[in-house]
Amino acid sequence: MTSDRRQRGTVVICGSMKSLDLMSRIASVIEDAGIEVVTPSSDEFHTCSSVEARNRRKREASRDHMNKIRSEDTVAILVVNAHRPEADNYIGPNSFAEISVAFADDRKVFLLHGMPDAYFEELSAWGVHCLNGDVQPLLTELSAPRSVDFGTWRTALQSELV
Repeated sequence: MTSDRRQRGTVVICGSMKSLDLMSRIASVIEDAGIEVVTPSSDEFHTCSSVEARNRRKREASRDHMNKIRSEDTVAILVVNAHRPEADNYIGPNSFAEISVAFADDRKVFLLHGMPDAYFEELSAWGVHCLNGDVQPLLTELSAPRSVDFGTWRTALQSELV
């Protein structure tokens, strides 16, 4: 793998399944810039017939996403830590685990928004980058080969990015 390919590599998007639509739209912007993106699979766990089946499917989905983070092609993760009424910059338990794996494997970690107070000390020590709603610094850091029209993108997502 060339150093240029390694610099760009793949970005794995992480976050709450409640933000899956937003994650998909952000993935499109990053792909438009010429960077490969992996998004989480939709969790259809509520259709499982038993708790055991639900847990098995959730475990498989988590393991699969962790393996994507650990892939040698992955250079960074982007955690879509959308705001919630009960918590700004929300990072759930799965996302924190994914951040931990990325950190342990020397992947760059970006948060779409800021750091939640509960994890501030760890995330700061791990060198996590806060984007404050702007993915341009991620694209710059990863040497995106194409520019993106952020005006159109920000207008379309403004209500979800504040």
